Amino acid sequence: MTDFTYNASENHVEQRSCLSPVLRKSLFVLPRERWPQNPAFRGEAEFWTQIHEGLLSASATLAAWSQQALEERDMSRMGQIAPQIKSLGRRLVHHAHGHHHIEDDHFFPMFLRAFPQLQHPLELLDGDHKVLAEVLDALEKAVDGFTVAPTGSDKQMRDQWLTGADELLVQ
Repeated sequence: MTDFTYNASENHVEQRSCLSPVLRKSLFVLPRERWPQNPAFRGEAEFWTQIHEGLLSASATLAAWSQQALEERDMSRMGQIAPQIKSLGRRLVHHAHGHHHIEDDHFFPMFLRAFPQLQHPLELLDGDHKVLAEVLDALEKAVDGFTVAPTGSDKQMRDQWLTGADELLVQ
């Protein structure tokens, strides 16, 4: 390991706006928009890029559905949306944790052996995964607490759904 401090503002995922120029220089020279045309991108690299895109898409959908729940006035429509929110939230958390586990335990060590120049970027990703694990744990708690079939009056039921949807958006 190098002298690496993840909590420095240029490294921490919640504080950095982009990768530092020094870090960018240590990465491969092929720009992302040209990856699909490169034969080396086919196979696993393309598959893992699609996994990342799927996780980002599911995350955006969960946020959109949660926002829709906050704006929904029709209780029967909310009753249809709630199970979809809970199901997608559970799948997202499960897939993201599994994906990070495979990267951390299999791919990152393999990449480091093959490409030692990726040590700092992989340390950065390892730190990102630790932060994301905390976020995913909080999201899992919010999803598990999201009431699909609340009880009480329409107002009480709506309040329970709004509280759950608001908690999901915070995560």
